[in-house]
Amino acid sequence: MDDDASDVAIVGIGCHFPGGEGLENFWRVLINGKNCAVQIPNDRFDLSQWYDSDDSKPGKTYTAKAALIDGLNEFDYKFFGITEAESSCMDPQHKLLLQCTYRALEDAGIPMEKASGTSTGVFLGVMNRDFELGNVKISPKIINHSSSTGSAMSIAANRISYTFNFTGPSLSIDCACSSSLVALHFACQAIKQGDCEMAMCGGVTCILEPTVFVALSKAKMISPEGTSKPFSMKADGYGRGEGCGVVLLKPLKKALQDHDHIWGIISKTAVNQDGHTVSPITKPSMIQQEELLRKIYSTDTDLTSVQYIEGHGTGTPVGDQVEADGELGPAISRKPACTESIIALEPEPEDPSDQVHEPQHRASQWECWLRWRA
Repeated sequence: MDDDASDVAIVGIGCHFPGGEGLENFWRVLINGKNCAVQIPNDRFDLSQWYDSDDSKPGKTYTAKAALIDGLNEFDYKFFGITEAESSCMDPQHKLLLQCTYRALEDAGIPMEKASGTSTGVFLGVMNRDFELGNVKISPKIINHSSSTGSAMSIAANRISYTFNFTGPSLSIDCACSSSLVALHFACQAIKQGDCEMAMCGGVTCILEPTVFVALSKAKMISPEGTSKPFSMKADGYGRGEGCGVVLLKPLKKALQDHDHIWGIISKTAVNQDGHTVSPITKPSMIQQEELLRKIYSTDTDLTSVQYIEGHGTGTPVGDQVEADGELGPAISRKPACTESIIALEPEPEDPSDQVHEPQHRASQWECWLRWRA
């Protein structure tokens, strides 16, 4: 293991995704290739009022499925020093973040008392505002002093800092699908610059409102089956899901000194933007994505050491084509005739009926084939 002064180590993980809370359940879902999409229950919203398979119907969504977590809004508010009244006004996303932050500390073997008062930063990716949108519909008479902090995106990060007494930078970032990755970039930069000694970094989303489904249906971005089929001939949009993941970061050198369990090492991060290289604004830019990859995998990187690449995998005809045909192949190829393959391997699923569809999309004009199993 190279001890690079700029490397950042992941020393703790807390998560709650569809399929169960914790890493063991998350890993079980992955190795079994389980499809966690379920019929959206009425405790989220009334499908009979919002669903129609006819995508031309105004005000309707053509999908009735999403990947949802169990135990949404189950929260031990007393454990975190929060009153029942305040808890009732809190966005479930805030609650999940507190729980996963605690789990990340627990996984790292750091008691709350020891973490208290440390210069630990909090960097979160948060783009979903379902709880806030739902609150618009409530009677003004029940609005109280906790209503604004209960749903504010800024408080998602600040509440973690307040609850655990972290004194490093604390902020929430919304840049759509890349929110948590951009948060990770800024967390690593903050550690390297000395702004904080450790950093909590994560992302969260909860599905509570139907209006986003309607908007995505009209934009043809969402799958009618509620399931993503990235790089597949049958790709028809992405499947929405919810959950929360938090990682605890610290300098690799310090993690080695402290004999921490190291889940992984972050050696380099980079961020850019499409600018006006493509239209409309939602279309990904082949030029800028390839530019970012070339920046990461520069001349000092041995490409033969790259074992795994995770794509965006939107499952849309436009997004998949840009990512596979125009971005991944050229960026990781050293010459036009590419003989390497990038393969994500997994065991056969326990139940083949739960398996996500196997992609069949030919990947690259550079004759570099990407075989993916979701």
